[in-house]
Amino acid sequence: MSAPTAAPVSVHPASQGHALPDATYRLQLHTGFDFAAAQRVLPYLARLGVTDVYLSPIWTSTPGSTHGYDVTDHAEVNPQLGGEAALRRFARRARELGLGLIVDFVPNHMGIQNGHNPYWEDVLQHGQASRYAHFFDISWQPLKRALEGKVLLPVLGDQYGRVLERGELRLERQGGRFFFRYYERLFPMSPRSLADLLSGSRPGLPRSAVPSAANWPASRAVWPTCRAARPAT
Repeated sequence: MSAPTAAPVSVHPASQGHALPDATYRLQLHTGFDFAAAQRVLPYLARLGVTDVYLSPIWTSTPGSTHGYDVTDHAEVNPQLGGEAALRRFARRARELGLGLIVDFVPNHMGIQNGHNPYWEDVLQHGQASRYAHFFDISWQPLKRALEGKVLLPVLGDQYGRVLERGELRLERQGGRFFFRYYERLFPMSPRSLADLLSGSRPGLPRSAVPSAANWPASRAVWPTCRAARPAT
């Protein structure tokens, strides 16, 4: 995903006629210095002659991030910093002190590591069918035809066959979802790949997990559809 970047802009001036910052002070937010902690230094900054406080990214980012540029959700104020309620308290106190706010916001700054970005995880699970596929700059028709419609991730430490033989790539289930685990990283399994997996598991399921006679016609109708959706190998 590419988007033009621009210098931070101060909006909603703190007082009438105060639109352009005269003196800014940047506050680097993280779990050890959240909105509440930043709010406590506002009186000092006001006495120092600062006119506008410049905040590092405020959106939800990778847990434990010390910089905030690895955003995982642009639609949510980072709960690790106190969330939207804490941000509103911070903004209200800043306005009381006559301070303006500048927020560092870069739309194409995102983090996709460790499975914390729900938009990216949905793309990995559903591919081009994901409602968020257009969020990312992915070449779905690359020059190499074998990769058409796929996302190539350079994450394996060795050739795929060797990784598989050593048992480093494992199948896991969490609730109703299946994942492939490669050490600490989990990759969601596409629903289109579940037919063979579930077909082989059915004989070993407990009786309570087998559809009842009343539900069997509906289950039988869904099963061929699931198998027909398998990708070609």
